[in-house]
Amino acid sequence: MFFTGKEVAMSQYVCTASQLAHYVVDKCTKDGKPVSNLQLQKILYFLQAVYCKKTNSLLFKEEFEAWPYGPVMVGVYREYSSYGGCSIYRRHSDADMLDFGNLKSFIDDGIDFLREKYPWDLVKIAHAENSPWDRVYRGGSGYKEVIPNDFIIESNRK
Repeated sequence: MFFTGKEVAMSQYVCTASQLAHYVVDKCTKDGKPVSNLQLQKILYFLQAVYCKKTNSLLFKEEFEAWPYGPVMVGVYREYSSYGGCSIYRRHSDADMLDFGNLKSFIDDGIDFLREKYPWDLVKIAHAENSPWDRVYRGGSGYKEVIPNDFIIESNRK
């Protein structure tokens, strides 16, 4: 995929979900390949999951909620909700100030890989049976319930 395994695991969180979202949106806008809010949510989720799988750590501490189209980082969703299903063309000055260190290539490669995927394919993957989302959403009875980070960690153990 997009992770070489050479990156060093960090004991602290790398950033906040909002900071990572700003970086993703800024990068995609600069690259001329803007993403929708749905794509952004999936990029955040899969970056978190793959990073966790490779390092047993989390990129950010905030937890996703279980919504009909998969895991949602609510604060990020609200920030970009005015775009509806349209592409988000927006620059963030704070994105250039983030220092991902040796994780920059992992994050950039992950963004580049995931933004090219059909969003509904990513939704389908996130909806896999016994996935963290599936364990919480439970056919709709867990709508908007928190997906504990522990579920993401458990499902991505090495």
